[in-house]
Amino acid sequence: MANATAPTTTRRSPIEIGVDRVWRFLCSVRAAVFEIIVLAVLVLIGTLRGSSVPQWIADGVPFTQPVVDRWYAWDVFHSLPFILNLTIITVAITVCTVNRVPGIWQTIANPTVRTSRGFLRGTETGATFTGGDTATLTTSIGDALTARKFRVLTEQVGGETHLYADKNRYGKLGTFPFHLALILVLVGGIVGARYGFRDTEFIIPEGSVRAVENGSGLSVGLERFADSYSELGIAQEYRSDVVVYQNGEPVERGAITVNNPLTHGTTTFYQSSFGNAAELRVTDPAGRLLYADSVDLGIFTLRENDDAPAGYLSLPQAGMQLTLVAPDMDPANAPTLDQLNLGSGQLWVQAMPLAVNGAASNPLPPAVVNQGQTVRLGDLNVQFVRERRFTVLQVAYNPGLPIFYTAAFLLVGGLAVTFYFPLRRIRAIVAPTNAGATAELVPLAKRDWSGKRDFFRVVEGAQASIGVPAVIRSTESGVGSRE
Repeated sequence: MANATAPTTTRRSPIEIGVDRVWRFLCSVRAAVFEIIVLAVLVLIGTLRGSSVPQWIADGVPFTQPVVDRWYAWDVFHSLPFILNLTIITVAITVCTVNRVPGIWQTIANPTVRTSRGFLRGTETGATFTGGDTATLTTSIGDALTARKFRVLTEQVGGETHLYADKNRYGKLGTFPFHLALILVLVGGIVGARYGFRDTEFIIPEGSVRAVENGSGLSVGLERFADSYSELGIAQEYRSDVVVYQNGEPVERGAITVNNPLTHGTTTFYQSSFGNAAELRVTDPAGRLLYADSVDLGIFTLRENDDAPAGYLSLPQAGMQLTLVAPDMDPANAPTLDQLNLGSGQLWVQAMPLAVNGAASNPLPPAVVNQGQTVRLGDLNVQFVRERRFTVLQVAYNPGLPIFYTAAFLLVGGLAVTFYFPLRRIRAIVAPTNAGATAELVPLAKRDWSGKRDFFRVVEGAQASIGVPAVIRSTESGVGSRE
């Protein structure tokens, strides 16, 4: 009696099982749909954050106000959930692309030649030749295909010759630059979300240089600000003539207007607003210079005189802070709010010792100083040099821009290869019959009129070589015809 041997099974390790499950998850269509939905929701939340919609919701449903406050405070596009979601989608597209590599390369390098008559008869379009012998018919069809720059492969299956022809086979590789472009777009989004920033109130007074924060090494100097108005008082143009410095060296010079930003590398500067500034010169009793620059006015207002532009200057080396108030820009509007009644060319200045260990000190008596004059405030000599203007820019720093540019190039290149060099394929079976031989050809061009056009040109060439017309079959028209 023979002993039966049980089939052996190979146990997979937990690591293999885990990797396989993760791989399947990343390739899952359901997971992809869920990831895209999450991304769409995050984008919607981040976009609405800059509108009045959240507050409108809170006004209609008052108990949601705490949630709305957190909504306004949450920088969605720089948050961990947004970056994590982009990362998962990026990995998923990468995995799906890798999964497609073997199949696409098989189509290019080692396509399947053998086919079946059921497959040929199930196509929309076909052509049948009858006459001659198998070898002659195969050679004539092969020559017609070669003349149209098709690669021709044949395989003997019994007494039949199966034929496979393709053109632009390497055009299938165009899908990889396209997929790589999608991956780079997501990577660029991740880099921009993680390392980019946007400063919506970057203020530079005329004649001053201000550093761009976040470690970019950039600084911007405002040479001149100009605004022009129509005869009706309507603003026509705000213009900032600026110089961009990289580590102290000038690298870019240009003008910024509302619709014409200035870009240097991955940083773009947009014109936003403007205001007035006061140029000061502050020295100590020994004559040492403590400050010589402009202070922007109008970003703040003084509580006791909240209808006039104000600003402040911190002097930690002297342990003091200066509060500055300029004349009311519109004295006819609510004149009772203007308690200082400053005239043109005047500046209200008050010095206050900086708080030590959280303990605030009393301010020193204020003083009104005219343009060009100096006033003594405690141990400080404060000179109001002149009135200035300042510009308000928006600064957008996105280190992912080079990645986006590369992605755009790959995207256009991949699409160009895919659409201008499409894969064309034709299959055929040449078989002996009692009347000689029969060849049935079909294009793999479902709903592809240009592919069918190439097929009919091959048929025309084969007809000229064989010397007999082909029977054309087309299920689109529902009829058969003989050329």
